[in-house]
Amino acid sequence: MGYIAKQHLSHGQFGYLVVDEVSGRCLGGFGANYYRPWLFPLYSPNGQTVIQEFPYDHPFHNGFWVAQGPILFADREVHFWPSPPMRKAGEALFANMGRMDCSTPPQVESLDNGVRFTLHSIWRDQYETPVLDEVRTVNLYMLEDAVVCDMTSVKQANYGALEYPQTKFGSIGIRVEPRLLPILGGQVIADGGRRGNAEIALDQPCDFVAYENDLPGSGRFGVLLTILDEPRPQRGPWFIRDYGLAYYNPTRTGCVSTPTGGSWQVSLRVVAYDGPLTDTRAQKWMARARP
Repeated sequence: MGYIAKQHLSHGQFGYLVVDEVSGRCLGGFGANYYRPWLFPLYSPNGQTVIQEFPYDHPFHNGFWVAQGPILFADREVHFWPSPPMRKAGEALFANMGRMDCSTPPQVESLDNGVRFTLHSIWRDQYETPVLDEVRTVNLYMLEDAVVCDMTSVKQANYGALEYPQTKFGSIGIRVEPRLLPILGGQVIADGGRRGNAEIALDQPCDFVAYENDLPGSGRFGVLLTILDEPRPQRGPWFIRDYGLAYYNPTRTGCVSTPTGGSWQVSLRVVAYDGPLTDTRAQKWMARARP
């Protein structure tokens, strides 16, 4: 199969769908609005969607995305966790809110079984002053029994030193498809045979975290997350919730500082799969090298 990126938005922002040229099978999509980029949708091989573009109460939890708040720059705070629309009037989380300027479309390259996007963006504060440069790489590709998305974000302190304080609002993760959640009978799964709700993984070291469910008419399917940061294996910190926020957050337990010219990288693999998760399948997906 040969996968291509079809651009289905042609105005100021961008939007692509990754599809097989012959069969029309869609693996997922990558796009941006005025405030930020994210990946959505992401389909399993049988066509089940495994992430949610945004929920009603958190419109800034966007599919598979990168965010951080606050960032300390030039002796002030800038927030890159939320984005409009606001959840409620006067919410403090929306003060000093910046945006990720993606005015230049991503570079698109073909992989053997998918597509790579390389996006250069400028994170700007509320006054449009540049705070940092980001290079985001998104590899979306098909395996024999799964669809995989590897996302890497490299934040470069090209405009001055940066500090990322300890916070729960970061750094890379997904909003899980509602049909996979415990409220509908789904399970949270982690290595070591752990199964249950989000408490089995919240702030716990995990080689992987997954959400899985078996639904009439849809069958069993799920989504797995594993950290790609070096040195591997990284096992957290994880912020995992029953309502479907699943995040790898290095700033949950401490701050990260980068001097002028320095950089900070986070990287996560998300796997959309059909059928039951087994240790053998999880180990195979975790061990696979990046394309």
